[in-house]
Amino acid sequence: MLRRSAATLVGVVMVAIVLAGCDAISGAFRGVPESPQPCGQLFNAVRCLAMTDTAALRLRTTREDIVAIDVIPDPTPVTRDGVTIIETTSGGKPIDLRVTLADGTIRDAMMFCVGVNQEPACVDDPHIDIHSISLDGGYHDSTADATRVPSAAPDAIADAAEVRIDRLDIPIDHSGRHEVRLGEAWLPNGLVTTADFALVDDWPPGVTILEGGVSLEIRSQGDGKPIRNIYEHGWHAGIEGVDAVLVFDVFRFDPGATLSIRDVVVR
Repeated sequence: MLRRSAATLVGVVMVAIVLAGCDAISGAFRGVPESPQPCGQLFNAVRCLAMTDTAALRLRTTREDIVAIDVIPDPTPVTRDGVTIIETTSGGKPIDLRVTLADGTIRDAMMFCVGVNQEPACVDDPHIDIHSISLDGGYHDSTADATRVPSAAPDAIADAAEVRIDRLDIPIDHSGRHEVRLGEAWLPNGLVTTADFALVDDWPPGVTILEGGVSLEIRSQGDGKPIRNIYEHGWHAGIEGVDAVLVFDVFRFDPGATLSIRDVVVR
């Protein structure tokens, strides 16, 4: 009888704790607005502008055609029998937007800001992603049975030539794809040692680059294709000529805008 009474007491205590926890959760969700809120009330101005451009991209329109973007709040949690039902999703929830266009049309858009998404619309300090075979770290990836590529020969190293640029300001005069040839390098035995660069401003004023970021491609002068992997490209006799090409896609720009890069090294 004593054991049974003790078990009953524990059960009562656990129920009380659960109910108290549910009341606390329910209280935490009181006052959640039911109507959309202006973006500026939830996020900083820089991020809201990035969200506006992202919404414009998704809706196939322009920043100038968007009058306002409002954030649609999550539905108010449902309470059943004193228990608050909370919906959870893996990696977080996307951000739903209500977009008002200049002609009065109302459209909805979704920002997939879940997990570790670092797209401009998903962070308070937007930045443009940059890529190269050095920065992305995949140049030396191989399968377990791959044959090791020999090191560069001393005579090829002596004849090699690099591309080095301290700073370059690139005028932006059109939207869409850009390919900017930065120079010619001669690689010892076709092997890439370094392909590095950086942006002067991670989120430059007057130009919006959303999808794909900015990439530094090292293209073989033999076939014109970008070199992506040492095992795929292989070892070449002597030195191999390559072109260093900066590739990016401009969504929008202001007149006179520039994209400035620095510390370019290709060898």
